[in-house]
Amino acid sequence: MSFLNCTEKSQLSSSDTLQIQSWQTGDKGIEVDYVSGVTNTLNRVSLPWMWLRDHCQCSSCFTSTAQRECDVFIGWDKFRWEEVFVDTDTAGLIIQWQDNHKSYFSYDWLWKMLNIENSVAVDERTHWTNDFPSLDYRNILDTDIGLRQLVEYVAQVGVCKVTGAKPSQAEAAKLMQRIAYLRQSHLGNLVEIKPSSHSGYDETHIHTEGTFNYDPPGIKLVQCLDKNTSPCELILVDGLALVDRIKREAPQTLRLLQNHRVSYQYLNQDINLIASDSVVTLDRYNRLKRIRYNRKTKGSFAEPDLPKKQAFIAAFEQFEAWIEQESQQRKLNLNPGEMVLWDNWRVLHGGGAMDGTHHLAVCLSNMEDFHSRLRVIQTKSDQRPVPLAREKKGVKP
Repeated sequence: MSFLNCTEKSQLSSSDTLQIQSWQTGDKGIEVDYVSGVTNTLNRVSLPWMWLRDHCQCSSCFTSTAQRECDVFIGWDKFRWEEVFVDTDTAGLIIQWQDNHKSYFSYDWLWKMLNIENSVAVDERTHWTNDFPSLDYRNILDTDIGLRQLVEYVAQVGVCKVTGAKPSQAEAAKLMQRIAYLRQSHLGNLVEIKPSSHSGYDETHIHTEGTFNYDPPGIKLVQCLDKNTSPCELILVDGLALVDRIKREAPQTLRLLQNHRVSYQYLNQDINLIASDSVVTLDRYNRLKRIRYNRKTKGSFAEPDLPKKQAFIAAFEQFEAWIEQESQQRKLNLNPGEMVLWDNWRVLHGGGAMDGTHHLAVCLSNMEDFHSRLRVIQTKSDQRPVPLAREKKGVKP
């Protein structure tokens, strides 16, 4: 393979995420040597020619909604890498293609788009400390700063309390709609739970919401609508801390919870919802993605092998025992008008607020829409940013 090299460090990038040490081109693409700002180690990444051309971010190649305007695969068999001219500035690569098209790739953009393991493995979520974060309702509704604080608290801590609202379903809906549209469930998109001995809404047991849905709700909001009563009490469990504990103390239990599927069912008149999944789902970097758990809606465990079935049942019972330990639980009181939002893929909930004797407003949203809001409001995201082309001496327009 023939290469063109660039090792003049004064021309290469320096940012918080990485430092480019050198790059070289060959018939397959560009290889970049960089030092990670996360690990401070020297790494190499390969950027194939077709990948680079296919990911050009200029307005001729992508619309503002990230729709492709060209098909690079047509005529690619005529591509000649020797006719490609590559240069750099301190922030990125500039490529003049054989058809005179020009692309610019900032190093920071490449870092995000390549999904480099050392970068995405840094989990910004934190375990709970003494107090849950709390924000003012009007500040969230009226300011982008308040909204950003809310979505970042829920993303990082998993829970956020909101004070200063009137005890009203409409107030609850307005807050959730600042994040995403209300998710329709079998009970509706905005549910009012009234105290009644016939309500059937006793969910005091610790659980996650929507275990019987193919895609469980991502965010749950509960508001106390009670008036002139004592606060209603929620019990919350941090699934992130719990799974980290299981990783340390019982890795075999974690493997069983990951690798065996449990069915969950909701049956009511003309509704019959069934979904099955593992109790604990981790991503490819071994981080918690989602917990799906509700002993009251749990159905069958389809494992014909008796020893494996017994091993999983023991792991499931151990999981339940950990959840019920007071050291894993945190109590949160809601006064009339107060709300709490939490990450339903991470946080398990139950307690006296869910026993059917309190007046509550409940609404849900999808995780994908919550993540969308988080990306947009932070202005740093997994969506395709559009770096501007830069003129560089030696690169012909």
